[in-house]
Amino acid sequence: MSASREKKQRQNAGPSEKAVKAQQEQAVRKRKTILYSAIAAVVVVLVAALLIWRSGIFQSNATAATVGDTSLTTAELSYYYYDARQYYAMYGSYLGFDASKSDEEQFYNAGDNVTYRDHFLEQALDAAQQHKALSDAAVEAGHTEAEVKDSLNAAVANLKSTAAANGYTYAAYLKAMYGPYMTTGIYEKLYTRYLMANLVYSDKSSELYDSYTQEELDAYYKDNADALDTIEYSHLYFPAASVETKDSDGNDLSEDEVSKLKEEALADAKKKAEEALKAVKNGSTFDSQKEKYELTTAGDHVTAVGTSTINSTYRDQLLKQDKDEVELVEAESGYYVIVLHDRYLADEPTKDIRHILARAENTTDENSKLVAPTDEAWAAAKAKMDEIQAAWDASGKTEDDFAKLANEKSDDGNGTTGGLYTRAQPGYFVSEFNDWVFEEGRKPGDVGMVQHSAEEGSTSGYYGYHLIYYVGDNEPVWMGTARSSLSSEAMTTWLEEAVAGYETSLADGAENLGK
Repeated sequence: MSASREKKQRQNAGPSEKAVKAQQEQAVRKRKTILYSAIAAVVVVLVAALLIWRSGIFQSNATAATVGDTSLTTAELSYYYYDARQYYAMYGSYLGFDASKSDEEQFYNAGDNVTYRDHFLEQALDAAQQHKALSDAAVEAGHTEAEVKDSLNAAVANLKSTAAANGYTYAAYLKAMYGPYMTTGIYEKLYTRYLMANLVYSDKSSELYDSYTQEELDAYYKDNADALDTIEYSHLYFPAASVETKDSDGNDLSEDEVSKLKEEALADAKKKAEEALKAVKNGSTFDSQKEKYELTTAGDHVTAVGTSTINSTYRDQLLKQDKDEVELVEAESGYYVIVLHDRYLADEPTKDIRHILARAENTTDENSKLVAPTDEAWAAAKAKMDEIQAAWDASGKTEDDFAKLANEKSDDGNGTTGGLYTRAQPGYFVSEFNDWVFEEGRKPGDVGMVQHSAEEGSTSGYYGYHLIYYVGDNEPVWMGTARSSLSSEAMTTWLEEAVAGYETSLADGAENLGK
């Protein structure tokens, strides 16, 4: 075979051993590259999943409860959970709750093994049930979310302002208030649901309140006269002086000796009480007897609406007495002298008014006491009130015109009610306001302006000018009390019926709350 043929055969025989080895090593490297790429891809997915888990997206969207045929996510249930928790967080020192500790480690009712977490979840379900049932009822009654849009916007604006004042963004503040899963969208959705529920609740409450006839109110009074009547009376209390239980040498006295001293002290109190009783019957005043005997427990012409605030020691005796009859009543450690001046059902009408406030800005001192407005602040408030009065004078001067102006201009904060206050009674308003409203001869449609200055040294109050529109008389206080009581019972029944069919239960997502 020639050399050239031999060379050609070797070329056609396939790759050399060296080439094969190189190909094998390249294949191994390729497989490793594919494996490492696959592992890297898995790691990327796991890291992403971990980041998403830590972000709370999975927990937030987990089903935490059901209300009727509606599911609530963990984030949605947290709105109700933390709303229930806020009261206890604010007043924990009085309620035995420590907001810095886990809710499930503290007992709301240790006897029944109920933790605060259990309690807040129960309250959350109740609130969620009511809001859902009543918001559905509102829609069925024809209400729309457009009706509550202004209220929602006002609530959001207030939260944003509060958040900014405390160094938070709106979203961060909601998380601080309602937990880590809360978002602005969820908050506004559920607050809208609450506002819708409140529409139908208010409708029903007003309907029931106004539904009772005079006969029904009279029947209520007959059954509850002791709670509605006004009682005017006077009283003096003569307590038995405290006695020593040791002698002059510091030795304990015997029980008989202490008992004798107590009897003597009680007898002395009775003697003084009888002397005062005789003096009052002969025309002496209760105040004069109070001063004579240096009594700390006494009252001359006390006025009580209802008998529940009258001392139970002498209440029954007082109510049995005739007008101006004076009696002596023995107590456990002393004696009372009492007189019934009068008992009657107050039937003076209450008042309905509308008003607009132009507030004079003021500050507080280091002790949180009010500092009166500056002359400039008073001038600014007066200028605003002059502008309001000019707008009123240019209007049709109807009640509706006044209500519209109140909604637009008042600093009182009742900008959705036309500045309306109903069933006001004496003492309901600040003194200058009260004097104008209850002035004799006041007629519907009267309009007046008063200036109010807060009590000097007070820690609460305001300064400013009031423009007042007198709407007219309303029912006496006792009728309002009767209507409130009757409608409250009826509302409880109505609410129970409204939520029927909206069964509630917790789901796995609730485990993310209160830990």
